[in-house]
Amino acid sequence: MNNGEGKRDYYEVLGVPRNADTQQIKKAYRMLARELHPDVNCTDPDCEEKFKEATEAYEVLSDQEKRTLYDTYGHEGLRRGAGGAGGFGFDGFGGFGDLFENLFGGAFGGGAFGGGSPFGRSEPAGPARGEDLAVQVELTLEEAAFGVEKEITFRAHGTCQTCEGKGTTDPSSVKTCAECGGLGRVRTIRRTMLGQFVQTGPCPRCAGQGLIIESPCKECQGTGRVFAERKVTVNIPAGIDSGQRIRVTGRGGAGERGSRPGDLYVRVQVLAHDVFERRDDDILYGIDLTMVQAALGATLTIPTLDGDEEVTFDPGTQPGDVKVLRDKGVQHLNGHGRGDQEIHVRVRVPRELDDNQRRILQDFDEACGTEQYDEPDESVLQKLRNWFAG
Repeated sequence: MNNGEGKRDYYEVLGVPRNADTQQIKKAYRMLARELHPDVNCTDPDCEEKFKEATEAYEVLSDQEKRTLYDTYGHEGLRRGAGGAGGFGFDGFGGFGDLFENLFGGAFGGGAFGGGSPFGRSEPAGPARGEDLAVQVELTLEEAAFGVEKEITFRAHGTCQTCEGKGTTDPSSVKTCAECGGLGRVRTIRRTMLGQFVQTGPCPRCAGQGLIIESPCKECQGTGRVFAERKVTVNIPAGIDSGQRIRVTGRGGAGERGSRPGDLYVRVQVLAHDVFERRDDDILYGIDLTMVQAALGATLTIPTLDGDEEVTFDPGTQPGDVKVLRDKGVQHLNGHGRGDQEIHVRVRVPRELDDNQRRILQDFDEACGTEQYDEPDESVLQKLRNWFAG
């Protein structure tokens, strides 16, 4: 029986009736596992898929809660109620580790289900690769906008200077491990109720290194690396922003005895600016105009990322108006051109007026009329100039 997704009925997979008890299910699965597992010379080209199918069926039917859900709603019920088939962790054979340890006591080998290579295939031996590292660097807005070269200091494994990363000052003391023959892994044969199985694991004598150092370096204890302060110079590209990372290949922790170093990941934090605010690649700046400057127009000195510039505001500038300076923003990351600088206008109104100032404004208001505020014309602007020019 198949469902809409192409999955076979779990009872059909194990060859048991729907009212089978736990012992019947376990017995059926053991027989299938012995028949289908690649380590027992299964000749069927579909062994691997059938083996995964049987294991999936057993995991569901041996768990009372999952079995009830399956009996009631089928595969769809498991998918919705238990996070789908992915809820069982079927990533290759990665999800079967605990199950097989319980059933067979690790007889199928650490490689097949314990995180190593499938079915006992050996992984390359040798010294451990260096660790990847993450550090944070703080930048000013100007540094982020135009790029900068930064020296970053941190503590991590570095190459031992005494032995030059070799783990010993006496090269003749490095010997091939006699127990594993330099492979770094050993194979052991286990006999279980299912038969004879081969298990592969790290060599206990050389700890998976494949080599034995008889006279290790006293400074690094034979590892070829020591923990110390490191300094790395990083080129920060123009246009970078907070939260973005830069990967510096090979500048992470040093590997053991000359093996490949890890990578350094530099996370950027751009500090708040006293004057500007950044929005993507645009720069925002706020300017306060007096009501006279807004009405008559004014030329003011405005700061930009490139330095001060003279900017002219037209007569009749309104609160909330935005003046745009093209190509005065942040350089586009990994691209050409720059963002803009937006100047947002605020208009300041006097909080206190003396009698003379109040009279002047009242006379001006009467002379203008309220309709002039909607569509200012040249005559109104001229009146305004005349009033404030005295």
